[in-house]
This record gives sequence, structure tokens and C-alpha cells, in this order.
Amino acid sequence: MTESLFLPDLLEQYMTERGCSECWITVQDLRAWHPSIRFSGQAIAGFLRRCYTMAFPFCRYRVTRIEKTWDTVPPYRPLRKYLIQERQAGPSR
Repeated sequence: MTESLFLPDLLEQYMTERGCSECWITVQDLRAWHPSIRFSGQAIAGFLRRCYTMAFPFCRYRVTRIEKTWDTVPPYRPLRKYLIQERQAGPSR
């Protein structure tokens, strides 16, 4: 469970290196970007799904949309794409 606290940092690094505030991403994209990631695909997908349901309010980025597509090469497995967006700063009090 301690590794899940590291995923928000990895996501922030990925988005910062890409230089965008919004992009589509897959679990495979994250794992290919940083080969030393020790997280399983299920752990990364679970983190991104929880970001979609706003379970991580401290994370700088959120998932606003999830789409299911199919791999174009065998074994033709289903893939999920996640639309990552930077959170807007709330009004200051």
C-alpha cells in the first residue's frame, strides 16, 4: 500500500515532462515512459480509476474521462485510455 502514495508523483512527473495540462494516457504509456516502475498494471489502473472518482483530492491531476478501446495486435485485448487534466485552483478565501 505504501507504493500507491508514489503514483501521484509519477503522474505529475509524466505530465510535467510532456509539458501539457491535459492528455490521454494508458497504463502501457506510463510503464514505457519510466521502465523502472515496479507497479503492476492493475495497481496503476486502480490508481487512475480512483483519480476518476476523486478519491485522491491531494493529487494535482485528475482523470476526467475513461474510454475503452481494443488493442490492434494479437491478443486483441481491451485497453483503457484515461484523459488526465490538471486540477483548477479553487477560489482563495
